Amino acid sequence: MIRIIKYFFVLVALSAIGSCKDDDESVGLLVQPEEDVLQTYSNKVDVSSASILSDSVLSRYDYFLLGRYRDTKFGETTAEYVSQLDGRIGGINIPDVNVVEPNSASSGILNTLLTDVDPLYGNILAITEPKDVVVDSTVFYISYSDYFFGDSLALQALSVYELTGDLKDQKYLTNAQLSDFCDKSKKLGQVSYQIQNKRKIIVPLDNEVGERLVKAYQEGISSQDEFNKIFKGVYVSHSFNQGTVMMVTVSGVQVYYHYDAKIATTYNGRDTVVMGSKVKTSDGTLVNPLVSSFFLSTNKSVKRVNMIRQDNLEDMLPTLNTSDYSYAYTPAGFYTSVSIPFNTVVDSIRNYAQDTSKVMFNSAKLIIHRRELDWKSSLKTNAYLMLIEKSKVIDFFYKNEQPDGLSSFVAKIDTVRNTYTFNITAPLQNKLRGNSRTFGDDLVLVPVALTVENGVYFYRQQLWLTATQLFSSAAQVDSLRPRLDLVYTVRR
Repeated sequence: MIRIIKYFFVLVALSAIGSCKDDDESVGLLVQPEEDVLQTYSNKVDVSSASILSDSVLSRYDYFLLGRYRDTKFGETTAEYVSQLDGRIGGINIPDVNVVEPNSASSGILNTLLTDVDPLYGNILAITEPKDVVVDSTVFYISYSDYFFGDSLALQALSVYELTGDLKDQKYLTNAQLSDFCDKSKKLGQVSYQIQNKRKIIVPLDNEVGERLVKAYQEGISSQDEFNKIFKGVYVSHSFNQGTVMMVTVSGVQVYYHYDAKIATTYNGRDTVVMGSKVKTSDGTLVNPLVSSFFLSTNKSVKRVNMIRQDNLEDMLPTLNTSDYSYAYTPAGFYTSVSIPFNTVVDSIRNYAQDTSKVMFNSAKLIIHRRELDWKSSLKTNAYLMLIEKSKVIDFFYKNEQPDGLSSFVAKIDTVRNTYTFNITAPLQNKLRGNSRTFGDDLVLVPVALTVENGVYFYRQQLWLTATQLFSSAAQVDSLRPRLDLVYTVRR
């Protein structure tokens, strides 16, 4: 429905003067040239909206979500991830020569300007005959942000599996199927945990993993591709209970190892076989040259996928869309679709004005009203919504594009009016002119997050848990329904 309020303005030298209900009452008509008379219209256009479930969300973030949370309205959200390990650590510090002088360039980890040792042994002359490396322990390390969601006291469990399939170069989505990567035949470790602001979780792994990796580095690894053939990656699975979803910032495999060697010292001229002797460096620090570790990270330089499962959302849609509201729920890809009758608006203007070159949109604002959540939930309203064509969502975020005011728009919640307002003046003007730089009809409201990287602000698709409740076109109160507010001028 289009509701039109018409105003008439007459231009004088410096300003537009007057407003009236009828052409005959316009001030200045008798003295101003006809082409200078402007007719200004204010239109309110009804906009339809409904909740929809997107196919998926692009899995492309600096962090992983991990855990399970149950919302009283939307049910359970489970977050897990698969990732390669960054194997480009440049090898590990294990001497591979028979004699290693402490201060030589070939001494690897021993090249620490050693001066003297524990008095029990005297001064180090050389280290000879390095023996086989012994892997002491292998763990999967998780560090998470203090920005977690849910009950920090909830007891949960996670498991770590070895990938059996290869991660490839493609746009992985949050609905990726685990069967593509892992058959759960290689469980490496499991641990129970509570968040409680500890900020880290350590999962003991099968030592065979560490031994395999040490052997591989001893034999030589020159590239990430070579490493992936030895170890394809990990699947980190939520395996027990629900209550909390954490934001994993750092994770990976840590291997602790030592080796034995003969150390020639000045003490009685004896060769002494030691393991873990405390050696003092030139700055007085006690070090252990025969004990070390290396860390293989799931950082963003490798291929990785955050998988998000949301139970029964499809079954909820029919009920949700008979209510007064629509929703945007993350990270499940639950959006609000918006249908704006652009053609109806443009056709009505063309029928009236005939010459569209004389029509100018002063403003075109899509106004969406928010409602505070009407169910018990800890979920917060998303601060920003993006208006974009549904078919372009994945590519938009994959290419790191930003809102351009022509085909994509962002609005921040007005907490006073409880509204999101999108300025879509430019594309509507383009549509009136027949310009191709506009957007289609399959529009959606997508929750986004404002982020900062290297001093540059940009928007990313929201992957954190949020719930936004909006008044839909079925709302009983007319003023709360989505609408397009138009102000345009026709030059006579």
